[in-house]
Amino acid sequence: MTDIIFLRPYFFILFLPLFVMFYFSSTRKIKQQSYISAHLLAVMIKSEPHKSKINISLVLFLFACLIVIALAGPATPQKTVLTKSNMNTVILLGMDKTMHADDLKPSRLALTKQKLIAFLEKDKTTNTALIAFAGTTHIISPFTDDHTTLIHFINALNPEVMPKSGSNVPDAVKLANSLITQLKPNSQVRILLVTDQLTVLQSEKIVTSMKNFSWPIDIVFVGTPTGSVVPLPEGGLLRTPAGQLIVAKTPLTVLKEAAEKLHGNIVDINSFDKYAIINTEKKSQKSQNEIVIYNELGYFVVIPLLFMCLLFRRGYILCVLFLISTPHYSFAKDTALDLYEKGKYQQAADSFHDFLWKGNAMYRMGKFDTAIIFYEKINTDVSNYNRGNALAHIGKIKEAILAYSQALQLNPNLKEAKDNKNILEAWLKTQIPENKEDEAITALQNKSENIEKALSFLKALPEEPGDLMQKRLQLQQKNKSD
Repeated sequence: MTDIIFLRPYFFILFLPLFVMFYFSSTRKIKQQSYISAHLLAVMIKSEPHKSKINISLVLFLFACLIVIALAGPATPQKTVLTKSNMNTVILLGMDKTMHADDLKPSRLALTKQKLIAFLEKDKTTNTALIAFAGTTHIISPFTDDHTTLIHFINALNPEVMPKSGSNVPDAVKLANSLITQLKPNSQVRILLVTDQLTVLQSEKIVTSMKNFSWPIDIVFVGTPTGSVVPLPEGGLLRTPAGQLIVAKTPLTVLKEAAEKLHGNIVDINSFDKYAIINTEKKSQKSQNEIVIYNELGYFVVIPLLFMCLLFRRGYILCVLFLISTPHYSFAKDTALDLYEKGKYQQAADSFHDFLWKGNAMYRMGKFDTAIIFYEKINTDVSNYNRGNALAHIGKIKEAILAYSQALQLNPNLKEAKDNKNILEAWLKTQIPENKEDEAITALQNKSENIEKALSFLKALPEEPGDLMQKRLQLQQKNKSD
């Protein structure tokens, strides 16, 4: 049997004055006849007391009860949905050259990427920020639930794209705190520090900096205490400036003590899958609540008021007003948007009528070519910006610059498009002969020029995601220095 609940049960308090009114109304005639004899009352009113077959007081009371019930909002459950997770995760990813060590197979770096990508693919609802650190620290992505893009960034990261070697863990934690303080108060926060290095001095600095914050730090250690030499991608082994061979050892004792002081867990990268499963279950219990969508039935309860209008010559307008004013809430959600929020992007794309949302769904699936087709069907600042992002994902850097330029022509204040365009143009300056590049960029910046004309000045480039990431981080570091 379908459960019926009342969305506004506080309206039932109106039954109290109704009972009082009904009591006095039903006893008034009885009291009147108790004071005057029936035969005298008949002479006074020139007729015998008329006993109506319909108890008007009772009818009015019943209809008033129906109104109260309608106002209380009887409803039946229609469907159940999950609220979007309010868990916020910051991943601090160490990117020093020691991550090339092969004491973990195939290497520390490859295994770490594999585990993090699996974690992001499994937990698709958490807002996640990504910070990479070596000698310098960089926000790769602010908080987002677009894990497809985060995975793309993780794949593009490697120690060679970092402007400076090292392992500046305290600065990475400080940068994470600055991101977290921008969240809403009482937000649930989890920091994952993924590193193969930590000194006692760095541990003390981190503990001191975290005294004013309540969120814990879980440390995911990469590597082994015995360590190994570090083979470099360009050949040879990692050495000190003096030429001494470096054996990269993971300081497990220091990491364990730091995790304990930071009220977090210590996790081996090899068992990170189990950690991810346990924390996903905890998050589901604590931060993912089921919400029942109800279909209100109050308007059905009020239908009998129409018959009440036929019983009285006066007051029918008031009854109609009661009927009109009875709340009727529709809790049905847009089907396409509901599918999109649940991560069913293909079904959402088929349901959306708006080309922008169709493109967004394809973008979330990683089908950037299809997303571009939808974005091209409309010409707004947002569609052009999204098209630029999609083009950059598939390596069409020059076309992405043009898309960002079109977005800025429509909305010069679109900061994201301006930043992405600057990053790509800075990368192009290292790849294209200066005279041709200047001519292309000038055409891009001149709104009166045909934007397609600029395309003819740009050569086909073998873009690599890692190269683009490196230019991005170098540009960030240069801006910090300036």
